[in-house]
Amino acid sequence: MRPQSAMKLHVLLAVSFTWAFHEVPPPPRYQHRDPATSEIHMCDQCPPGTAVRQHCTTDTPTMCSPCPDRHYSEQWHWGDSCQYCTSVCKERQLVRRECNSTHDRLCECIQGYYLVVEFCVRHTPCPPGTGAAMLGTPVSDTLCEKCPKGYFSSAESATERCTPHRTCSELGLQTLHPGTAAQDTVCENSTPRCSHQHLQCHTDVTLCEEAIFQFLISQRLSAAQLDRLMENLPGQKVDRKSVERVRKACSPQQQILQLLRLWREQNKDQDKLSSIIQGVNHCERKVSRCATLDNLTLSDLVAVTASLPGVKVREEDVREVVRSCQSQQYVLQLLHLWKARNGEQDIAKGLAHSLRKLRGQDVSRQLLKSIRRIGRIFSSASIHKVHEKMFLHMIQDSKCFKSKSYND
Repeated sequence: MRPQSAMKLHVLLAVSFTWAFHEVPPPPRYQHRDPATSEIHMCDQCPPGTAVRQHCTTDTPTMCSPCPDRHYSEQWHWGDSCQYCTSVCKERQLVRRECNSTHDRLCECIQGYYLVVEFCVRHTPCPPGTGAAMLGTPVSDTLCEKCPKGYFSSAESATERCTPHRTCSELGLQTLHPGTAAQDTVCENSTPRCSHQHLQCHTDVTLCEEAIFQFLISQRLSAAQLDRLMENLPGQKVDRKSVERVRKACSPQQQILQLLRLWREQNKDQDKLSSIIQGVNHCERKVSRCATLDNLTLSDLVAVTASLPGVKVREEDVREVVRSCQSQQYVLQLLHLWKARNGEQDIAKGLAHSLRKLRGQDVSRQLLKSIRRIGRIFSSASIHKVHEKMFLHMIQDSKCFKSKSYND
């Protein structure tokens, strides 16, 4: 026998051997009593996606039919009907897989929630001093762990992990206060709030307040109109000395923001103003979370400032931020510096412009994602429209506003 023929015979024998010992298992069976003859037959069950149309007899096998639309069967069975698909997902759930002939519709909790019995519950945030060791999933809660030595977490979050303490010596600085599980290391010549004197009026004004009060700036109020506004705001009034001091130190646009900030600080404990102040605080927390980034390089930060429209933040100011601020504050502080130099620029449009210019450049993807998220916060019309209505209702004299839309 030729070697080639012998090889073919060997392969055929091997395949035959495999088939003999790896037969396809027969379908499961069930007992069925023939109503006409009272005989009991062992019938084959119907496979997934079908149901029994006719039971087997002595001469014929089981007849199966496909499940109709919006029905399914997941297992082999001997029923004469399929199960009906789940019609809708429950509250805070989305469809992960649509129903088909062999599977029901599969629902799962939306992002940030997980299933407890039959309800979707928000993931548990880890308190300061702990971080998310394992992120929550649609079926499991966040797993928190205490920050180990050399790491910290200062925010309550279901997604933030523990972050390494900054090393002051690497920055050429002395350690002022060692880091704890809930706070980063404080270096000499750096301030936790990162407020610089050269910012002047802008120091005490947050990005969220600027967005919320932007409609007032757009009105270009005169001195008399600004007086009318301050007189009609509810609660404790800003005293005349403070008003005059702000007018001497600030530009007309900055005056509005600074006076509103003073009014807010004087009235933050009043219940009737809580909805306004809480709205500002909620926005600030969202922006701070999105702007908190680590491992950013100086080139990343310079690229961000160069991509923003209007008057540019100088590179020496960027270096000052790196020297005197915590790494998690870099992005937010640079945006403060840019807004201080571009008071009339819309921050949402500025961030959109920045994002377009940064795409394709060699910058951190995490940084691009952060800028996109911050831009979405400020691009939402609801961020200041609700507050706009509140202020317009408070101010009795609508002559303060030149725009017809606000008078309406």
